[in-house]
Amino acid sequence: MMYSLAEILNEKCSCSTLDKERLSEEAYKFPLSEIRTHGIEHFYSETPSFIDISDKEKIRQILFSIRNALRLPEVRDRILSDHDPKEKGRDITGGAFLSLDFHQTKEGLKLIEINTNAGGAYLQLKLLEAQIRCCKIIDIAIQNTEALQDLEERFYSIFIDEWISKGRVGRPGFIAIVDVNPSDQFLYPEFLLFRDLFRSKGIHSEILDPDQIELIGEELYFDGKKIDLIYNRLTDFHLSEDTNLKILKAWKNGKAIVTPSPLDYDLYARKTNLNVLSDNDFLIKAGLDRKDSEVLRSSIPDTKIVTLGNAEELWEKRKSIFFKPKEGFGSKAAYYGGKLTKNKFSEIINGEYISQEFVPPSVRVTSISGEEMELKMDIRAYIYNDEILLLASRLYQGQTTNFRTKGGGFSPLYTLPEIV
Repeated sequence: MMYSLAEILNEKCSCSTLDKERLSEEAYKFPLSEIRTHGIEHFYSETPSFIDISDKEKIRQILFSIRNALRLPEVRDRILSDHDPKEKGRDITGGAFLSLDFHQTKEGLKLIEINTNAGGAYLQLKLLEAQIRCCKIIDIAIQNTEALQDLEERFYSIFIDEWISKGRVGRPGFIAIVDVNPSDQFLYPEFLLFRDLFRSKGIHSEILDPDQIELIGEELYFDGKKIDLIYNRLTDFHLSEDTNLKILKAWKNGKAIVTPSPLDYDLYARKTNLNVLSDNDFLIKAGLDRKDSEVLRSSIPDTKIVTLGNAEELWEKRKSIFFKPKEGFGSKAAYYGGKLTKNKFSEIINGEYISQEFVPPSVRVTSISGEEMELKMDIRAYIYNDEILLLASRLYQGQTTNFRTKGGGFSPLYTLPEIV
């Protein structure tokens, strides 16, 4: 059997490329003593991960095919059936930091999820800045300082692109980064990084809980200042909870830009959308090019909406299925079918779930403190429009991605030339 360089290194390379001193210096720049004390190392794995350059090109093809499918009127009618007809015709970008999440298999990359407001991109950038050139392989793949500075500039400019694409001119005067109890969020250090980035460009920026925002007339205010753009990190994707209704109203009335918006979420990130994107016959009838439909057919695991009508079939096939809530996030209430009890399966049938063909993640073999360990590995592509901003890997043990695994966390994902 032939192995690529990336496959060999993911199995054999035990290098530690993390410059811990550099990370400590980064942590000390944060304004909060708690972050300076605890550092930011817990986000990161010391272990790099690898993919072939052909995999990056495959991700690009999948992205283009998804976007081509989601532009088709019949596809939008099906996915956005509960939206106003005028909204269906909008240019819907997916918002700031859309992500495509993959598992690597012998048959190639498989798209597991699409997420709006995907976290971790800025933290991943800081990880890339703290890498050691430990060998010639890393030296080939590592990004130089100028490229990383350009990427940070791009992180800023996508918010300006969002502003301009919604018909505004110039740039926003006030960007609010919004989440519930933001200082308690696991990724709060990333909120601080974005806030300081916006401030460095002369834009007023604050990190806010929705309760701190006032609706005055049809516009949003904090401390007497009008909010122009919200970087939305809420997991209330439709802004339907009472405390978020004012944000929804201002967005619907065009008085504030919200990115990602409920429309971004509904078109791209609803779990049920994978059922549409894996329906090859429907996509071809809707007008999708056969090349695009083949790309999606080969890369999206079979996805179904769970109903009483298909319950018996799903129970019989449960060992090859993963169940996810339609409106879920962060692997909450997701279950591998092979471990389900009948009681839990009954809850799933009577709940709002999808079933997805189970695709095990690939394995990254590494050494942690001299002990060989097998870590599961997924691949995340951070996206804006048609652009791959950044590739990342997450290493973990357990049923789903997490940051509790010794030796796990965000891992730099290096793209390598194909040497067999």
